[in-house]
Formats: sequence, C-alpha cells, structure tokens
Amino acid sequence: MKLGITGIGIVSPLGTGKETNWKRLINSESAVKYNKILDIHSACVNGFVVQESERQYEMAKSAIWEAVSGADLNNSDFDRKRIGLCLGESKINLFRNDFSLESSLTNKLKETFCFYGESITLSAACATGILTTIKGCQLIKNRLCDAVICGCSETSIHPLYIAGFKKMGVLTKHIPSPFDKNRDGFAVGEGACFVVIENIEKALMRNAKVYCEIDGIANSMYSDKPLSISSYKSMADIIRKAVNSQTPDYIHAHGTGTKLNDYNESLAIAKTFKDSDKISISSTKAATGHMLSVSGLIGVVFSTLAMENNIVPPTLNFKNTDINLGLDYTPNFAKEKIINSALILSFGFGGQGSTLFLKKFLHNKKTIF
Repeated sequence: MKLGITGIGIVSPLGTGKETNWKRLINSESAVKYNKILDIHSACVNGFVVQESERQYEMAKSAIWEAVSGADLNNSDFDRKRIGLCLGESKINLFRNDFSLESSLTNKLKETFCFYGESITLSAACATGILTTIKGCQLIKNRLCDAVICGCSETSIHPLYIAGFKKMGVLTKHIPSPFDKNRDGFAVGEGACFVVIENIEKALMRNAKVYCEIDGIANSMYSDKPLSISSYKSMADIIRKAVNSQTPDYIHAHGTGTKLNDYNESLAIAKTFKDSDKISISSTKAATGHMLSVSGLIGVVFSTLAMENNIVPPTLNFKNTDINLGLDYTPNFAKEKIINSALILSFGFGGQGSTLFLKKFLHNKKTIF
C-alpha cells in the first residue's frame, strides 16, 4: 500500500495559506522580530484577533480547512467514521481557560469538522509534527482509517515557557542563524500546519491530487539526554532507517540554530550519505521562528512545495560556518534544482527523533489523457 499527501494547510508567522507562505519563504523574507515585552526574538502569527485562549483552535481550524479543501475530502465517499485525526502539541497550551476533555483541542476539531474516525493526541517535543504523520500512516496501513488529518497547532510564546527556554540558554540573543558560526539559539514561533494522508490508489480513484508519496518513516530516541556529543550516531541511524539506502535531493533540516544541534545534525548527514556535498540542505527556522511541534510538519509542507516547484528554500542569516563538512546549506537565497525526493528531520528536546522521506509523485489522474 502506497500512501501520499493529498492536502496541506499552513498558518505561520509568514502568513496564512500555502501560497503566501511559499512566496515569502523563497523570497528570503523573515517574520522574526524583537519582542520588547518578553525581551526575545520571536515570530508571531498575524490575522487571528481572538481571545488568547482561542488562538490555538482558530489557527488549527484555518490550517485544517485548507488541507481538507485541497484534498476535497468533504466530497469523497469516505465514511466519516473512517477519517481520523492525529493531533500533536509540544506541551500544554497555558493560554487555555478550561482543561476539561470536552474543551480539548482534539475534541473541538473533531466536532467542528465532523470527522469521527480514530483519533490520537501526541506530544514528543519538537519531533511531534512528523510523529503525527507517522501515526497517521500506521492507522491507514492497519486499515483503521481511509484518510487521516495529521498536524499540530502551537501557541508557546508564553511568559512561563519563555522563562524556561531562557534558563536553558537556547534562545538567540541576536537573530536566528542556523548552521552559521555565530549561531546562538532559536526564536520561538507559533502557528499551525496539517496534512491529509491517504492511500494513493484510492486518492487517484476519486481524482484527488497527490502531492507526494511517503516513501519512508522513522522514529526513535537519539539520546538519553537533551543533546550529547555522541547524538549524531543515533541521529544517523534514524536517517538510514527512513531512506533505506537512498539519497535525497533535498533535506529540510531541523536546524534550530543552537551550537550542538546544528553540529550533530550536520555530522549525522555527512556520515550517512557518501555524496552529502551534493545534497541541498536548508533550515527554514530563521524565516518562521522555531514553531516547536509544528516545525516538522511545516518542513513536510515546504519540502512538498520544493519538489512541486523544483526550488530549494534558503537558510537565512548565513555568512560562514564552523561546521567544516562540505555541506550545502543553501545560504540566504532560494535556488532552482530538480528535486525528486526530500528528507525532513526533527530532533526534539529529550531525545525524540522523527524523520520522513518523501518522493515526488508524477502520475496524478488529472494529468493522464
């Protein structure tokens, strides 16, 4: 059974909708700004003027609506009891006023969209987004669902969480600059991102567009500590499991802009792929901020659009690197390149790692005459 992505939806600091996000991303625009109140660099979503307790839900609703509409899921003949939801959060939303089951984000979204299939709620720090996709694939392969909506919504620009990140020393004091020698941390971002996953054969039968094929998945612990100097070995193991001896044209790196993560991730890539210097790599966190649980899913969407448009997104604020492994980090400007496969990496705090290997799908029913 081959699975693919048939719908994508984004709400990010760059804007709402995949077209706006993609245009601003490849134009090397950034939404990261200095927040005087919290004394940090952060990236906020505009356009959702609602009570703070409702922002997470409203962003999720917007992203899901775009994904479901793009997949034309409401006009499919799928039983709504077989349309599932895999939802993730890196941590509890402290802006919520009510923590009852009825008011949970999962329950509210299921009621809003009237999808009553299997539902899973996950939390795996920054690896959560890709993990929702992995679990969605498993629900379909185990024949529990015909389609699954997978994704995350995040509103973690909260004084308590910011205080924690400051204490950890992971926030940039300047601007986020992944893989640059002067990198000193990330800027916290917020937003929502969702994808629709289904059996490619069934998608073509109902004339749906298939954005890409999900060719490989992997999820495991890469460290028993937040990050250690040997973490790259387990990171490499996770990568190898996902690609199964194949080499991607593009890697959407986790690329947080912290000293240890960027070095270990780069070393894992270099150790895994013989021709690693020929792979285009980028981190988009300097454009959107680190959207935490959402970051892996937005990497999936940006990688899907990169394959569709044959354009590699840039790594912003890059001047020079101290990671001397000969890797191409796509500095500052997008570039044209034939991209037939993409690997998305997520390595979360606490040692949870998730990866997704995607391939371009060229045989949509709409293009066959």
